[in-house]
Amino acid sequence: MPVIKKIIYGFNGYILKIALLFTVLMMFVTVGDVVARSFFNKPIPGIFELTRYALAVIVFTSLGWSQMSKVHIAINLFVSRLSALWQNGIDTFNYLLAFITFVISFWQMVAYTIRLFNYDVVTTVLRVHVYPWVLISAVGILFFALALFLDLADAINRLVEREGKIDEPGSFRNS
Repeated sequence: MPVIKKIIYGFNGYILKIALLFTVLMMFVTVGDVVARSFFNKPIPGIFELTRYALAVIVFTSLGWSQMSKVHIAINLFVSRLSALWQNGIDTFNYLLAFITFVISFWQMVAYTIRLFNYDVVTTVLRVHVYPWVLISAVGILFFALALFLDLADAINRLVEREGKIDEPGSFRNS
């Protein structure tokens, strides 16, 4: 399992770089649009389309890394008062439900990508194909689901072995 974990974590790191690249590019394009609107009264054509699709890519490609590093918001006022066995059981259930949900989401996004490709859907202003944006987002969801699977396997292991407290948020588990 450690080899699989290193591979999935490595891919999530590369996919995060896609999110960072799109963030920087979106920032430059948005600043350029604001300058063009302010000084020349001419907006950059298609800026809304670019930022909309770039934002989708940024969100979906950063999910895997945020799952790996446990930076999601978690409110555990009730669960933290339960025994370690119950905490691990709830953790296992949550990871299982999230894993199933995002595997289905990945499957549906791939099906949607295929439909967009087959119908040759393009954006209104720039006439850019839509399917690559959705495909990149689907890959982000896939690696998020794989990170959830690793956490599910760890939670099941803790549940079976009746280990103590679950890991603290914000710490990588590279075992």
